[in-house]
Amino acid sequence: MAAFQNSRTASRHVAVVGTGVVGLSAALGCAQRGIAVTLLGPVPGPASPAASAAAKPGGDPQWDARIYALAPATVSLLERQRVWAQLDATRLCPVNRMEVVGDDGGRLAFDVPAAAAGHLATICEESQLTRALWLACAMTPGIEHRAQGFDSAVFQGDTGPGPAVKLRLDDGGELGADLLLGADGRQSAVRAAAGIVSRHSLYGQTAIVANFSTQWPHSGIARQWFTDEGIVALLPLPGKRVSLVWSAPDALVPALMDLPPDAFARRVAGRARHSLGAMDVLGERHAFVLHRMVVDRLVRPGALLLGDAAHVVHPLAGQGLNLGLQDVAQFLAMLDSNEPWRRLGDVRALRRYERARAEPLALMRATVDGLARLFQAPDDRLRFLRNAGMSAVNTIRPLKKALVRHAMG
Repeated sequence: MAAFQNSRTASRHVAVVGTGVVGLSAALGCAQRGIAVTLLGPVPGPASPAASAAAKPGGDPQWDARIYALAPATVSLLERQRVWAQLDATRLCPVNRMEVVGDDGGRLAFDVPAAAAGHLATICEESQLTRALWLACAMTPGIEHRAQGFDSAVFQGDTGPGPAVKLRLDDGGELGADLLLGADGRQSAVRAAAGIVSRHSLYGQTAIVANFSTQWPHSGIARQWFTDEGIVALLPLPGKRVSLVWSAPDALVPALMDLPPDAFARRVAGRARHSLGAMDVLGERHAFVLHRMVVDRLVRPGALLLGDAAHVVHPLAGQGLNLGLQDVAQFLAMLDSNEPWRRLGDVRALRRYERARAEPLALMRATVDGLARLFQAPDDRLRFLRNAGMSAVNTIRPLKKALVRHAMG
C-alpha cells in the first residue's frame, strides 16, 4: 500500500530504491523536473512528526544519536529543493570554527574565510532532514511511494522500445523504469543486481556516538582530537550541548560501552582536554563498526548509484552524507544538461555523472584514509612528523584556505 501517490504528469520514469536522506532527495529532485518517480522502501522512522519531539523527564528534548555536519554546498542543494526552510531552526547549530589537535600537541584551526558568507557547516539531526524530505516528497506531484522492497532487476538496454530495466519486488510484483537509482546503503541490492563490484574492508575502529550537556558553551566550534585511544570529535548542538563521535579501536569499545554514564562522561571530558568543562550524558550511546567500501564503477546502462551504495568512508571528516547529497546534486545537474532526446538510462549520459564524481570521491577517500592510517600508527617518529605537519599547515594561509573551500564544497 502506498504511503502517498501523486498524479503523474511525465512519460519518463525513474525508480529510486532507498528511503533515507539521499534517496528522498534524489526522488524529490527528479519529480521537480517533471520525471515520474516510484520510491521503493519502508516509511522512514523519523518521518513521524513526533519522532524527535519526545522529551526526557525534566523536559529536555531528546536529540538524535545520528548528527550530520552539513557543508554549505549541501545546504544549497536543500535550499534549491525548497526543503531547508522546513527544518526547525531551533534545532540547527552553525559551525563557525573547527579545531583539530594531534596526539602530541600539533594543532590546526579552520575559520570561515573573511570573504565568504555563512558557516563552515551546519549541524542537523537526521530526523529533521528525513521528515522534511518525506513531507516534500508527499506534496510533490509525480512521486508514488511503494513500501515493498527491491528484489532483482533485468536490464534490457538503453535503446529500443520499452523500459530500460524491469524490477522485481519482494512481494512478487514487477515494475518497469527508464532508470534505476540505487540509494539503498552499503549492502546495496541494486548494486549487486547491476553487477557492480564492491570491495569492503574494516578500519579496525568502531564509532561510539552520544550526546552531552556541557558546563561551558562551545561557541559554535567543532573540535577533534587525535589520541592514542582513537579520534574524538565533538560537534556543537544548540545550547550547551555537543554530539560525540569517538572512533575508537575495536578492542577498547566494550570497555567504553560498559562504563556507567557518569564515568563515560568523565572519560570523554578528559579526552577532550576538559575544553568544555564537566559533561553529562544525554540519552543513550550507540556503536557502529567503521567500514570502507569502494566500487569499480558508479553506473551501468539503466542504473546509477548514490550515497553509501556508491562509497563509504571514515567519519573523521564528517563528509559521508555530504558526499551522498553531492552525488544527488551532480546527478540532477546531469539531468538538466542532458539533450532532450536522450533516454534517462543512456550510459553515455550516466558516465558524465561518473566522471564528475570521480575526482571529489577519490580525493576525499585518499584524505580520510591517509589520516586514519597516519594517526593509527604508533611509531614515535611518525607521531612527531604528523604533529609538526599539522602545526606547519596551520601557518600556511593559502593551503588552509584551499582546504576550507574544499570542505565547504
